[in-house]
Amino acid sequence: MRIVFAGTPINAAKTLEALVGAGNSIVGVLTRADAPTGRSGTVTESPVAAVASSLGIPVLKSNTVDTDVLDWISELKPDLGVIVAYGCILKSDALEIPSKGWINVHYSLLPKYAGASPVQHAILDGETETGVTVFRLDEGVDTGPVLSAQRTEIRPDENTGELLERLTEIGSELLCRTLGDLDNQYSSRSFQEIDSTRVATRKISRALARLDFNQSSKDVVNKVRAMNPEPVAWFEFESLPVRVLEATVEGSAELAAGVARLLGSQLIVGCSDGSVALEVVQPAGKKPMSGADWFRGLRRDSLLLS
Repeated sequence: MRIVFAGTPINAAKTLEALVGAGNSIVGVLTRADAPTGRSGTVTESPVAAVASSLGIPVLKSNTVDTDVLDWISELKPDLGVIVAYGCILKSDALEIPSKGWINVHYSLLPKYAGASPVQHAILDGETETGVTVFRLDEGVDTGPVLSAQRTEIRPDENTGELLERLTEIGSELLCRTLGDLDNQYSSRSFQEIDSTRVATRKISRALARLDFNQSSKDVVNKVRAMNPEPVAWFEFESLPVRVLEATVEGSAELAAGVARLLGSQLIVGCSDGSVALEVVQPAGKKPMSGADWFRGLRRDSLLLS
């Protein structure tokens, strides 16, 4: 079976490697154009482009599925398309090119947490379980019929990066199994129950990553977990941002919301229902450090974080 693959970030690159490793014939790879990365702004090709090139697979880089892209896909004569976090919604003219259509790997148990940021939102909401869904693509946002799915727990201290790494491995294995029995999966597909109240998750913004210590301690810690590694939770102290990479729920420390003090060896911040310990922080322009070390360097009795 001739497969065209579309994807961009590292999790998609790992999935591409798994497909090739399982013996699937990838005849072409579509990915987004080279883009500036990191603080230096160095223009870099996507992880998918790098993997495809190393495997000798033809690559097309485009941020839109225009006529040239459609012609390129058609010339590949694919039987199936596989898409993993490409970053662009495919319309009917692209969906109809492969004879068996396109299938997508999504990191939630659909129809829950459709959209661009399912892993982050599952952790934000305090979920203890999530999974991976392989479904046939249609013109909606993750609305197509489900071919296969697999559940997994969300560990209490797991952040988005760690969970996504596990889901990528689970999803790659699930995708390969699905492709190995594709005709049966198509015939036994299940249609999602979707109503007017369903809202797809949106791309995470830096504004959403700002911490609010008037929330519960659990909500604050969940946001820290959800926003790591990107864009990273943060608060403001004396008009400068301070990022929080790790935090844990603590008991009641009788601190007002946003008030921080050193208690023992930990920097403790009051929340609406108790407190959290800021385990690892990163002040603006500095390297990550323990919250306690940051506090000691300020030489204050207490801080007010906002």
